[in-house]
Amino acid sequence: MLLPLISGFIFGIFIGSILPINFGFFIILFSLLIIIIIYRYFIEDKNKLVLTFILLTLVGFIGGAGRIYFSDLYTSSHLDNYIGQKITAEGIIVDEPDIRDSNTKLTISLRNIFLATSSIAVSEKILVTVPLYPEYSYGDKVKLNIILSEPKQIETDGRVFDYKGYLRVRGIWYTSRFTTISLLSTGHGSIIKNNLFKIKHAFTHSLDKALPQPESSLMAGLLLGTKQSLGKELLLEFQRAGASHVVVLSGYNIAIVAESIMALLKFLPKTLSFGIGTLSIILFTILSGGGASAWRAAIMVLVALFAKKTNRDYKASRALGFAILLMLAPNPLLLAFDPSFQLSILATIGLIFVSPLVSPYLIKVTERFGLREVMASTIATQIVVLPFLIYNTGLISFVSLPVNVLILGTIPLTMLLGFITGMVGLVSLYLSYIPAIFAYALLWYQLKIVHLGAILPFGAIKIPAFSQLILVIIYSIIFIILFRLRKIK
Repeated sequence: MLLPLISGFIFGIFIGSILPINFGFFIILFSLLIIIIIYRYFIEDKNKLVLTFILLTLVGFIGGAGRIYFSDLYTSSHLDNYIGQKITAEGIIVDEPDIRDSNTKLTISLRNIFLATSSIAVSEKILVTVPLYPEYSYGDKVKLNIILSEPKQIETDGRVFDYKGYLRVRGIWYTSRFTTISLLSTGHGSIIKNNLFKIKHAFTHSLDKALPQPESSLMAGLLLGTKQSLGKELLLEFQRAGASHVVVLSGYNIAIVAESIMALLKFLPKTLSFGIGTLSIILFTILSGGGASAWRAAIMVLVALFAKKTNRDYKASRALGFAILLMLAPNPLLLAFDPSFQLSILATIGLIFVSPLVSPYLIKVTERFGLREVMASTIATQIVVLPFLIYNTGLISFVSLPVNVLILGTIPLTMLLGFITGMVGLVSLYLSYIPAIFAYALLWYQLKIVHLGAILPFGAIKIPAFSQLILVIIYSIIFIILFRLRKIK
């Protein structure tokens, strides 16, 4: 009976995200709930199961709507009175600096706003754009002269990106581009995150010394989710080739890392390996930046480890539901305003439910090197995520399947060699060249395949923008067809 509760919870969050709700809305829902509970006692037993299902769904819906009602979406900011004004403030950098080609974006939690005769204590995050130099780090306390502005929707080729909602998911209320900033002190962040970021910087620096560009940046993207230094042109090539998921730390990469960690800990007692493995996966996810797809994968892997430790059956569908619930409970805005969360869920649905339907049609494809599994997974995820990607980017890639089939099988070995290269490089640069040679060969191959796929004439085409209603209709048709195929099977 968890299914109706979870489904109702998710639907309640969704409705609360797209439609304004108020206290009267909950009075109606609670009244309906009471009516159903009373009515349930006066009907025949054979109908009680259906009514119980409806009752649980409504309870979940009320919980989801209530959670979104008490989120940031329905609260106001203490900074509302200062929009457009030039103010002086103090704050702490609470996330890793996002270094771009020509500037750096800093997520700062403001602590004080200074007025002419007094100061006001606040605790809200803003996103500021500053020059590349001087450099700032996580945990730095800074003083700022800022002009707050409300994030605007970004429109490209008729497609609108809700930038305000995207930032609100991350707890960010306002932005400031013309920022004067100065360092006051350091070391105000979490000790754990601070040390993890130091390890990350040392590791990426080790990769940079052992591997040339752009291979070093691609390896950093595979292992740690850092892709900015690849450059816009190369990122566009990955997009045109339908391989964008490779250069970010996706659920696929997290699963590879988790399997590697558990394989290394096999020699330890079961309880100890479970504890160390769990902690390692959590820390690695934090180190990678903790994106929605990474946390989704990490939670599902941890559920699998727990099931194995307690000798229980692991069902990926239940693990996915648990991951969605665990992520939406603290941050319900993910559902409607975070494309990476939406894409990760759709891709996982493809792997769990659609891949088994596709696999029988690939019986003639060899199982050597995991080729059949790679093809089935790629086709399944493309079926489910392609409409969403076209809706958001307008780009449809006709070379996505061959490109992914050619490179995905090489990713685990590439990540292993990259990890060895980075770790050995912390001790000796010259010794790190040994694994780096083999890692470079694989990275060069992957970049070459992507480049060839991207430059093919008509390898990718642009699709005109279309409405959300059309997207819903497309997915309705896809899921009806898949449901019938599953029923036939």
